[in-house]
Amino acid sequence: MSSEGGGPLDDMKDALRGALRGAADKIDLEGLKSSLEKMVSSGDDDREINAEVTSAVPLTDAEREALDTRLHGRYGDELPIRYRVEPSILGGLIVRVGDRYLDGSVASRLARMRDELSGSSAR
Repeated sequence: MSSEGGGPLDDMKDALRGALRGAADKIDLEGLKSSLEKMVSSGDDDREINAEVTSAVPLTDAEREALDTRLHGRYGDELPIRYRVEPSILGGLIVRVGDRYLDGSVASRLARMRDELSGSSAR
């Protein structure tokens, strides 16, 4: 426990900071590619759709190209893909294609961890 300050609250903040650093180190594009394949594997609608990819920092050209290739391969070369940066997601990606949504953001992972920790005080 912390010797000064907020005690358990400071300890939880420190634990979340450590988890955030660990999660950021473990984000891999292969896992994201696999999730994208699952997300898009069942949609063959003829309606016009758009894609939006949200990241905490600007993606590199190689990362954009990998995502473009995956999404265009599934939905066709005409799929418009919009990239945007939203620092509040902390890391990872959020991908929306039509009405399909994949949230692989660090912020959502931390929220799930917080929910799990608050719901399981006796371990």
